[in-house]
Amino acid sequence: MPFRRKSKADKAEQVTDRTDDLVAALDAAKEALARASAAASRKGAELGAELGKQASGAADKLMPERARQRRREAARKRNRRILAGAGVLTLLGVAASRLAGSKGEAEQGQPWQAGEPGGGWAAESGSDAGPAPSAEVTQLHGNGAGGDAARTPPG
Repeated sequence: MPFRRKSKADKAEQVTDRTDDLVAALDAAKEALARASAAASRKGAELGAELGKQASGAADKLMPERARQRRREAARKRNRRILAGAGVLTLLGVAASRLAGSKGEAEQGQPWQAGEPGGGWAAESGSDAGPAPSAEVTQLHGNGAGGDAARTPPG
């Protein structure tokens, strides 16, 4: 029986086929490991979060003052965020009203005019004669050098 030897080309092809099979198997194993690792990390994170909640609950039962303090701090943080948001909204509203109201106010007869003397405000009352008639002035007795002027008897 004649024994047939494999040619070098056949051997090279066989090695190439096996190498390709091994690379494909290695890639599949890498993908499987990546999926398993991702699933394990998600599970680990979930379990860690649950364990953290349980530990926090147990610590709250053992130390109620600490729990109260933590709740107060969380409430302060919430209130600060709300207050900051309200402040930003207020500033935006003021800016928008200034921008919207700045068109032609001098022509519309606003109570203040930019070119008027006296601080820019027009006088609301028609009289410049002094204090209103209902104003009263109380005279304090004494020369002011002594004790309390309100306790000094008139005379």
